[in-house]
Amino acid sequence: YPSFQQYAINNNLKAATRDLASDFANMKERSIAEYRMHRITLNLGTNSYTLQQCNNQGAPCNGWNQLFVKNLSANAADIRFDAGTTNQVDFFFQGRGTLTPAGTIGFTNSRNSTARITINITGRSSVQFNLQ
Repeated sequence: YPSFQQYAINNNLKAATRDLASDFANMKERSIAEYRMHRITLNLGTNSYTLQQCNNQGAPCNGWNQLFVKNLSANAADIRFDAGTTNQVDFFFQGRGTLTPAGTIGFTNSRNSTARITINITGRSSVQFNLQ
């Protein structure tokens, strides 16, 4: 039973990480399809993030509409953003799908397993796990 519990805890970390990586891909696609800026904003204190779209098409943006607020605890209560490896909290997708700025987002759980999403300026992300 303990090894299954450890497996489940790490699986929850993988699910939360992949959910956010999927949201990055989705926001990139929406930006291109709608020719509208989109933003993902992380809240490291509440372990949540907000998906937003610009009020107007093109740039500059004159205001934001909130699409969703997602909480990491939806996957498990012990998952949190790792402030030590997260180097950016606001990510903006331009109407052509590029991202400014590029950055890294880190996660950790109660087993001290870690995950990292690295997003480049083209909006592509890569995910790495270090499971304990």
